[in-house]
Amino acid sequence: MSLGQSLKEARAAMDLTQEDIAKKLYVTRQTVSRWEQNKTLPNIFVLQELSSLYGLSIDELISETKKSIQKKEEEISMKKFNWFALVGVVLFNLLLVSVVALTTILLVFALWLITGTFIVSPIILLGANVIGAQSFSLFQSFASILLCLAGLVLYPLAKKTTQTLVDFFKKYVKYNKKMVYSE
Repeated sequence: MSLGQSLKEARAAMDLTQEDIAKKLYVTRQTVSRWEQNKTLPNIFVLQELSSLYGLSIDELISETKKSIQKKEEEISMKKFNWFALVGVVLFNLLLVSVVALTTILLVFALWLITGTFIVSPIILLGANVIGAQSFSLFQSFASILLCLAGLVLYPLAKKTTQTLVDFFKKYVKYNKKMVYSE
């Protein structure tokens, strides 16, 4: 139970309204409401006045709050490191995933290499013609323009494929981390 809930229950047990408490403490009713909703906390002097008004010690008012904080701290410390899961994750990743990941990375690299080469094919043809490495041909010019268009079509596919694989890798790493640090 929170401090606000304790204050609300103590007020209700005394059969007082928020307005009654506000008048006795020289605050607004909205201030009392915010305390009871845990939106704000009363300062220590007001907390002393509330404890004497309700006939409870400060410790009784905040003891449930302390218990909930301790419970949260215990939950955090309950997370354990799972050594067997770590060994399993490492072995699985080394043996199987590394082969699949390496193959996938090489395929994506090849896709980007092909896409880039297709896009710059007219520049490559022009450069070969300028330095005299190859004679000029109308068919080659037409083919390089078609390759450039194919590269421009492949670009969004390569970009989306790369982004999908990066997202998958992030989720996979998060999943492995969750397996090693279990509750």
